[in-house]
Amino acid sequence: MATMHYIELIPSRETQARCDDCDDFTCRVNLRGNLGIDNAHETAVLLRALVNGGIRRFIINLENLIYVDSTGIGTIIRIKKDVIKANGELVLYNVPPKVNEVFELVNLKEFVKIFYSEHKALEYLRNGQSTPTSS
Repeated sequence: MATMHYIELIPSRETQARCDDCDDFTCRVNLRGNLGIDNAHETAVLLRALVNGGIRRFIINLENLIYVDSTGIGTIIRIKKDVIKANGELVLYNVPPKVNEVFELVNLKEFVKIFYSEHKALEYLRNGQSTPTSS
């Protein structure tokens, strides 16, 4: 089961992220355990509530994610689409090797930016010019 280890709002003054017509925060989400058919819906509901509440920038730490299935991947893509519709951005970082293998199989990086570190993810949100991880 994926558990939201914690969700943290980072003030823009700390990230220096630029976002016109949106909130002053970036939401850091840490996923743990599994993200799949058993719990992807709950994860989606929580993230959609944050988007509907005005959060526009998300960095999702997958360092402690053990397993992801097609339902979990679909959830990530749907939430990314919701964030884009709200003129926001969602990026992933610290993807474990086993999870990254699955992401590569489905070419997830075509839909979601993936970074090695939080620093690179925040740099991208700041200026849109950080280089995502390569295959």
